[in-house]
Amino acid sequence: MKTIANQIPSGTRLDLHGERNTKEALDLYAAQYVGKRMPLNQQHDMSLKSPGYIENMRVVPDEESPGDWALIGDVYCEEESLEIPVGGFSISFLEVLRRGQSQDIFQVYLPYPYYNDSELIDEVFEEGFITVGKWAKKAADPALTALVGGSIVFFIKPVWEDLYKTQIAPHIYKFFAGKFKKLQEKNITANFIQYVCYNNYEIQVLLIPSPGKEEHCFSVEQTNAAMEFVQSYLTSQGPAAVLASKMYLKFDDEANCFVHFRTD
Repeated sequence: MKTIANQIPSGTRLDLHGERNTKEALDLYAAQYVGKRMPLNQQHDMSLKSPGYIENMRVVPDEESPGDWALIGDVYCEEESLEIPVGGFSISFLEVLRRGQSQDIFQVYLPYPYYNDSELIDEVFEEGFITVGKWAKKAADPALTALVGGSIVFFIKPVWEDLYKTQIAPHIYKFFAGKFKKLQEKNITANFIQYVCYNNYEIQVLLIPSPGKEEHCFSVEQTNAAMEFVQSYLTSQGPAAVLASKMYLKFDDEANCFVHFRTD
């Protein structure tokens, strides 16, 4: 594994999109990973294998640009795992742009340049249902993928119950059968994050659909089956097992279901 010390994945300088990160945003990002490793993704595509991680992230003055700040960290990368050549490393930020007054069910984070499209934001937003934000992926050519996060945390129990199928999955399908069409018109696909809690430990479950088949992938039957697999996987771990903080499931067209392919 190759080690690259003091790499700069982000900073407050003007970026390729003509935008700047704030020092406050960098501080908050670094604080998330104190004592932790940040998994690397390839071109911000979470359907690809992680080639490594960054650790020891901190915010320091930018020596080459007085007045600016840099987020730096130590990169550990398995170059043989890279499926796409890289010229550097970057991170992504989530920021809420429009939040309703009542509690929402989803947060939809749009990719560049669409988080600057006020008309699209208005079309996707729905009071009491959807908050809209931006998913700032600091790359020259960010993938047109939105990130949809569910606000309802699903509590995993030792014995599977159909609560997910009856109380959460229908909301997911409602979004992908309705509001998501506004994103499809822009050729935007979406990954979905479901937060689950098991033994007082919160885990992010990321569901990655087949592009163009999102409505099928996020049907009640498919999402319920995915969460049933997650329940089975987590409850099969021994009491001394160190649980992953993130699980990734990708839709397999041949198997016609989500399959587990990565944990971080």
